[in-house]
Amino acid sequence: MLQKGEAIASPGGYLRSLTAKARAGEFSIGPVLMALLRGRGGTQAKAG
Repeated sequence: MLQKGEAIASPGGYLRSLTAKARAGEFSIGPVLMALLRGRGGTQAKAG
């Protein structure tokens, strides 16, 4: 939600969609967090 901010027309719907994907095993928060860290000039962490 942080990356898309104003592009999300319905934040509640977006969150419900992410929740449904997570329940189905189709979503992982790890890559999202890593991209956020890299985008903000965070540490060079390795996913693994």
